[in-house]
Amino acid sequence: MSHYLTRDATAATLRQVAGLAAGSTLAMTFLLPTDLVDETDRAGLETSEKGAKASGTPFVSFYTPSEMLALAREAGLTDGRHVAGASLAVRYFADRADGLRPSSGEDILVATI
Repeated sequence: MSHYLTRDATAATLRQVAGLAAGSTLAMTFLLPTDLVDETDRAGLETSEKGAKASGTPFVSFYTPSEMLALAREAGLTDGRHVAGASLAVRYFADRADGLRPSSGEDILVATI
């Protein structure tokens, strides 16, 4: 969960991961800036952010998909892909009768080492 790390710490972590066994795959989540989150999910993200701050574990980093892909490339990771949370909702939650779905505010980076 990169939102608990500074940008520098996220970059350093990605560099360390890039030094692991070739052919491995990294999958990690990251939070989007509020203006990229669906309107219906913004209140939930803001509530989560306030709760995290109040508990002493504030969210400190938010990334656009292009920013996260650039960090991965700069760290030496290859074949970086952005997986939008919204695409997971369509793929895995479309037929749910209860309306449950993931937030549009958390996306995934998948990259090869």
